[in-house]
This record gives sequence, structure tokens and C-alpha cells, in this order.
Amino acid sequence: MLSTFFKHEVSDRWLLLFFSVACIHLATQIPHISIIIGERTKIFSSLVCGAVLLSLLIIKRDRLSLTTPWIICMVLSALCILSGFGSTTPSSSLWRGFSLISSGLGGFWCGRWLLAERFSRQLFGRLCLLLLSYLLVMSFVGYILHDDVRVMTGMHKHVLNGLILLLSYGPMQLLFEEKKSSVILGACYLVLSTMVISLSFDPMIWFPPLLLFLGLWFQFRMRRRVLLILFAAAVLLTGLFQTYKLPDYFFKKESISIWVRVENVFFSYHIAQKNPLLGIGLVAPRSEYLEDYTIVYPYLEKETFAAVIPEENRSSENQFFTFLCDLGFPFTIIYSCSVILLYLRLSKFVVRGQQCDSYMPLALWIPLTGGLLHLQVFDGLLHPHTSWFLHLLLGMVPEIEE
Repeated sequence: MLSTFFKHEVSDRWLLLFFSVACIHLATQIPHISIIIGERTKIFSSLVCGAVLLSLLIIKRDRLSLTTPWIICMVLSALCILSGFGSTTPSSSLWRGFSLISSGLGGFWCGRWLLAERFSRQLFGRLCLLLLSYLLVMSFVGYILHDDVRVMTGMHKHVLNGLILLLSYGPMQLLFEEKKSSVILGACYLVLSTMVISLSFDPMIWFPPLLLFLGLWFQFRMRRRVLLILFAAAVLLTGLFQTYKLPDYFFKKESISIWVRVENVFFSYHIAQKNPLLGIGLVAPRSEYLEDYTIVYPYLEKETFAAVIPEENRSSENQFFTFLCDLGFPFTIIYSCSVILLYLRLSKFVVRGQQCDSYMPLALWIPLTGGLLHLQVFDGLLHPHTSWFLHLLLGMVPEIEE
């Protein structure tokens, strides 16, 4: 692999190194630098994403052309910026917009241009394994020392688990290598990842084993599906070894994790109707829209919901409704349709059992599906590290001509 690396042009080698350093920073949050005191946007991480994107555009400038993907990117960026200027808190909304644009465009075009070759995709797969190893080790150390998998990583459980899901692209690649040792190593990574997710009692615990089962069901022939069932059951049981704690946690009707998501579906749509074109701006205050709003969730009082609006609830805990409320209908429709089209294109490769030039589509489909499902319970794209890796995977989806 090292000899192949030195066969690339000097500019491409530097770009790959810069890209790798950016991925390491975004997955580990090292160094953790706060540029503007009081601003919750991770500006330093966003600047790193923007710097990689700028470097990519300079080095690959011969590939620049006014194609449909670039037109879509420019329209989405313009809508995001205009929404920020129209916000009641323009500074914060514009910084959030910059974070979304730099990590989203940077990740997507690095996935499409930088990871277009077999070597660079293999390098990214190994990088995912390295970063996943770091997160797993820090999570288990945190659980052993502090009874909390998040302590040593310094991340919210949804951010941590979302990264673990997206970085599972690495071990998924190992499952399709010819060496048995690689397959076993990949399976061990997936089991350990599921265990970490289970230790944080995140509802997304169900995603990895079910997605693995569903994906491999299409990939394998009937005679191998018995082994698949046994393997998926083993992963599921290993990840749920603390099952006795789950019912009380997941099924409390009065739990904030439940009512804040249910009520935000209706509240976000209520706000979006009042600001349909550009929304109210990313993470802009929402309290004023409660005055003429009627609570829908039967186990919730308006005063309780209002209490979390000023600080905790400047998002909808659902990426689709956050975009709808904060950025308006045009942005949400264009972005959602673009993602759906890319996802459907990848799904066709998986169902047909086709192999792309340098990877198995299923290895990409499983973490990407998990990441998109996770966005239904968490605003992951407001965080540059989650947004970067999700859009990297989207950028790796085969283009139409392939």
C-alpha cells in the first residue's frame, strides 16, 4: 500500500494526508479548540472541513464543471446562507450554516473525487478501522472506570454512536475480503461496536444487527442464510446482554427523550408553515412560536415543553424536521430528494448483488442506512464530524456512468 501511495503525484499525496488528518481530528475531536467563546458551533472542526474542501478544489480544479450535482450544492448553500441572514440570531445561524456547508460539501466531494480510486478507498477503509479502534477502546475504558462509555471520548451518546455506525464501513469491508482472518476481525469489530452502543442504552442498538442481517440476506444464497441467521442472532444477543434495563428506559411515556421528539414533529411543522421559504435560521430561538401552538402529545403539558425550548430544544431531534423548520421547504425538499436518489442508486447495486470497482456496495449500504436512520432521532448534521463522515459515504455512491 505504501508503494502505491508514492506512485501518486505529490499534490495528491499531500491531499490524502490532509484528508486523513482531518478525519482523525473529526473522529477524535483532538485538538479541541474553541475559537469563539459562547458559540456552540464547532468552528475549528468546520474550518478544517472547509480547508480540505478548498484544497480539493484547487488540486482537482480540472474536474470542475457546472454539472447537476454542483448546481444542487450551490443552490443549497445559497438557501442556507440566506436563511442565516434572515434569522433573529444571524451570527449563530450563519456559523451553523458554515459548519453544515463545509462538512457536507467537503465530505461529499472528497468521497466522490478523492476516494474514487481503489487505493484511496482501501486507505479510507483502514483509516475507519483505526478511528473505530480508538472510539471502542476509549468507550470501554470509560465504562470500566466511570460506568459511562462517553466520559473518555467527551461526546454525547448520539454523536458517539452515530460515528461508530458510520465508521463501521471499515469492518464491513473486511467481511468481504478473501482472508478468513480479515472476516473474523471484521466480525469482532461489529460485535464490539454493538456492545458499546448497547452500553449507552441508545435506541439505535437495533440498527446494526438488523441492517447486517437484511443486507447479507440479499447478498448470500439460500444455503448460506442459515449461517447468516446464527451470526446475526449472536451479534444481537451480545449487544443486548443488559436487556433487563431496556424496557423501563424505552417505554416511559413521560420520558423527555420520547415526548420531545413526538411533539417536535408537530411543533416544527407549525413553525415551518409560518416561515416556508427560508425557515427561521439554524438553531434560532423558537419560544415565540409557542404562543399560538397547541400541544398534541397527550402526556405533555405546554409549560413542560416550553421549559426546554430556550436552551435544550433549538432543534427538532429529527434532521428532516430541523431542516424544515430552520431552513424552509425548498432546502428540505432539494436536499432530501438528492439523498434519496443517491440511496436508491446504491440500493440497486445491493439488491442485484453487483460489485463496484473497489468495494462491495453492501459495505457502504449498511453504515449509510444506519446513519440515515439515526438522523430520524438526532440532528447529526448539525455536528461537523457526523456530517463529514455521512456525506463521505454519500459521495462514494457510484455515479450514473458506472
